[in-house]
Amino acid sequence: MLPISRKASVVRVLAAIGIVSWSLLLQGVMWPGHAEEPESTDISPLVGLLELVIDADADTARQCLTTLGDKIRAGEVDRAKLADLKSRLGEIVGKILKDPAHPLSVDTAHLAALWGDAAALDSVRKLARDDGRSREERQRSLATLVFARDEGLVKLAGELLRREEAEQLPVKQAVFATLARAEEPEVAGVVLASYEALEPEIKPQAIELLTQRVAWSKALVAEIAAERIPRSAVNVNQVRKLVALGDAELTRAVTQHWGQVREGRDPAREEVIGRMRELLATTPGDPHRGVAVFSKLCGQCHKLHGEGQDVGPDITLNGRSSYDQLLSNVFDPSLVIGASYQARTVRTVEGRVVTGLLAEESDERIVLKVEGGKLESIPADEVEAMKVSELSLMPEGVEKQLQPQEIADLFALITLDKHPSDREARRIPGAQLAPAVGTAAAPSPEPAGR
Repeated sequence: MLPISRKASVVRVLAAIGIVSWSLLLQGVMWPGHAEEPESTDISPLVGLLELVIDADADTARQCLTTLGDKIRAGEVDRAKLADLKSRLGEIVGKILKDPAHPLSVDTAHLAALWGDAAALDSVRKLARDDGRSREERQRSLATLVFARDEGLVKLAGELLRREEAEQLPVKQAVFATLARAEEPEVAGVVLASYEALEPEIKPQAIELLTQRVAWSKALVAEIAAERIPRSAVNVNQVRKLVALGDAELTRAVTQHWGQVREGRDPAREEVIGRMRELLATTPGDPHRGVAVFSKLCGQCHKLHGEGQDVGPDITLNGRSSYDQLLSNVFDPSLVIGASYQARTVRTVEGRVVTGLLAEESDERIVLKVEGGKLESIPADEVEAMKVSELSLMPEGVEKQLQPQEIADLFALITLDKHPSDREARRIPGAQLAPAVGTAAAPSPEPAGR
């Protein structure tokens, strides 16, 4: 039986003469034994395929370059292997970079930037600034700059966060999604400088980012101490992350501003539910305004009627079978936690703390779904410790993050079984709210306007 290296050569030849599809080869379907290979960071077969097709098949070469880049950015290729890759591909990549019209110019720029090529880094910065590119393309550019430890990254991030056009919102989300991998202390400065002007729905992502590293967290707490950011902007789970960072000075500041941080469920949540029940029975809410409240808070992790992020359950059909269940899920989220929704907190060897739901765990990596919908991949050799939380990823204390009217507006929305613009919308069973305003729901039975 031929060894894998010989099989690969045979399959490449077959592909070159059209007998086997390049796409099947790239996916490993026609590569017997490869899928079972434990060494996931062996990129030499992929590089060999790239060398074979780069001048003959642009589509397959692009797939190779994309896969290579993804593996490098995910930390699956160590820097020694990256140096070997530069030595092996540097000449041919350099030729392509000199031709901006080449169909592989963008993809090769990403690869060369990952090994630190100055011209390629400049090209990738331009891609990140280009409003004509998709969010995914610009996020990939930012991730490339983060991996390359580009000196211009922080300045670029600040520039993108300061843009005021509405269509820039996805780009700002991409900035927060990628900056978590950065290490520069200056990141906190550019995020905090833009915080006040940020759209409400992405402010929670800014806070989530700043609670991942000691230096950033100290800068955030200093802004809270100076009353430039409200203490309520940091939810209780994020406060726990500040303590988990293990810095004595930061922990003292947390105690000063938030008191002692509990590790278990607060039994007083039942009293909170009673107060909220009374508030909702006496405060009219507007479900249309509730859409904005949902977007800035609940939508960071949940979907409703197709809008929001896919981290926790989609509450269009889950968790709202009755009013009592909904009140409990919102104001006492740790009372009942499904096994798949137990939060994990990962501390990395270089001091970063990330909390989310476990999406994947293997010998190679841990992947968490974090607030904002991002999948955070952490190489296994970078994990110092992982703890399973007794508490829900959804924080207690929602009532402290919202004004009473916002709570009423939110519940006017989430107690409807359909979007408020749908005239067939009805209240969920048992809902006891003050008469709502601004709904187009049908009048019976249990119309949304009552």
